[in-house]
Amino acid sequence: MIMKPWNVLPAMAFAVVMAFGVSGASAQEAFSSEDYVEGIIRDVIDRTIDAARDEVRRNTGIDPLERGYDPSRKYRPAPANASEETRRELRQLNEEHDRKIAKLEEELRRKVKKAEDEFQRESEKEDKAEKIDEKREKLEQKVDEAYAKFEEKIGEENERFDEKRSKILSKS
Repeated sequence: MIMKPWNVLPAMAFAVVMAFGVSGASAQEAFSSEDYVEGIIRDVIDRTIDAARDEVRRNTGIDPLERGYDPSRKYRPAPANASEETRRELRQLNEEHDRKIAKLEEELRRKVKKAEDEFQRESEKEDKAEKIDEKREKLEQKVDEAYAKFEEKIGEENERFDEKRSKILSKS
């Protein structure tokens, strides 16, 4: 009897499993739910944290003498003869803004960590990829909601910054 390749593969897989002493039940575990969960965490969590880091980078560290944070607005730079008091107020405003943005990032990290811990706890109870995928959907939803709130709050802080910057410049 000539065995065709598609007939040989299941037999070979069974032979390999038996040779390594892996039972059928533990062969299911060979897909390693721990590795699967870690992959999901890296994908969902790391992607979000990287996006947050980029967002923080875009929303901190500007020169308040030159512009504000709304990319769609045209800003007039501070006058060349701006008083030292105006320059000090703008630097102080910028430092305060950067601290607030850093706090928002930390708040996001706490929420994401909480969602990650919950996902890990719930996933440890599951032994099927389909069930873990359902948990992933819940994780993605929580992380996406937290990130949307983060972006909303950054927008509000940027708007506050721009309003205060305008007031400081209008005094000079």
